[in-house]
Amino acid sequence: MIKRLFLLKPIIAALLLTANCITYAAVPDSIRKNLEDFDYLTNFTEENHAVFPAIMEQGYKKTYESLKKKLRKQVAKGETGIEKAASEYVFWFYKNFDTHSWIDTPLWDSLEKTVSIDYSALMEYQPQPVSCKVDEQTWLVRVPSCFGIHPTNEWVLRASKDYWESGCDYLIIDVRGNEGGNDAIWAPFKNMLADHKRERPFESYFRNTAYNQKFWEFIIEQVDNKPFYQEFLNNCKETAGKGEYKLWAVNDCSDVTPMPRPKRAAVMIDQGTASAGEALIQLYVRGVSNRTKVYGKEGTYGADLTGNVFQTKLPNAGYLVTYPTCMEYKDFLEYHVFGKNGFQPDVTIEIPYPNRLTNNIDEWVLWVADDLKKQ
Repeated sequence: MIKRLFLLKPIIAALLLTANCITYAAVPDSIRKNLEDFDYLTNFTEENHAVFPAIMEQGYKKTYESLKKKLRKQVAKGETGIEKAASEYVFWFYKNFDTHSWIDTPLWDSLEKTVSIDYSALMEYQPQPVSCKVDEQTWLVRVPSCFGIHPTNEWVLRASKDYWESGCDYLIIDVRGNEGGNDAIWAPFKNMLADHKRERPFESYFRNTAYNQKFWEFIIEQVDNKPFYQEFLNNCKETAGKGEYKLWAVNDCSDVTPMPRPKRAAVMIDQGTASAGEALIQLYVRGVSNRTKVYGKEGTYGADLTGNVFQTKLPNAGYLVTYPTCMEYKDFLEYHVFGKNGFQPDVTIEIPYPNRLTNNIDEWVLWVADDLKKQ
């Protein structure tokens, strides 16, 4: 039966291609191009987006197919242009499953604002790197980016050493506004936050497609440790077609050596905490730490269950589309709730938003420092 289905796939694909060509030929050139772009976007997503198979397995196939059919019909009739159709299509993934899904249309910002908070409208909001004492017992490290530029990885390493040398019993790591980058930046804090092994390994899987393999080719050009990535890429190419996912990374904190301090620690979040900013919680807090709690008023951005983001462009409109090539596959299936992305705080901060978040010790930091001592 499997062999018969495999043989039928080219026939079905040919029929669909013929049908699409007939459809394209019967419409004005502008609509034809819009249909080409929409079909490219949906086919590409289904073939390469890391989370797509999991979404289908979770029971959302009917909902997805209904959305796709509705939007394509609107495009075919000229009722909707590619900007609106593509934006709404990508936004369905963004809102409900994974905020690494994104498209650079003019409409995107207005869609994003329907589910996100604009902190800059609430306060002076431009978090800057900070490493200093809050009081005699508490140290603050604010890391607003994981891209290794502002701050650098060396700055973060120095901040971890400064905390240790301070003798403080309590540590606050502030990742409000941290939009991500490389989660390796958190390594210096591993033994300060985690205190036991993870019961079940935290695994990351790469969706092994020919297009996604280009992501690793791009990475190899950028990094120093080329042999490590090249070996993984070679393995992906050798096993193409022998399984959809390749195990990329495993983390169970089996090598954690808990430091005696801090006695208690806090990770401060807001809805601007994303991707590698969220990885601090994913890797070294949830499931591996009894002494570290997450503090905030809202949950994080919701790019925590995917990673290694790549991109493509719509062939006619040229809109840039980003999507994840890797996902925490088992975690996604077991723990993701439709429409609820990101980490929620363990402790809700019960005071109003601060007046400003820049390079200061703000009202929230003082509140958290006080709460750590009460526990």
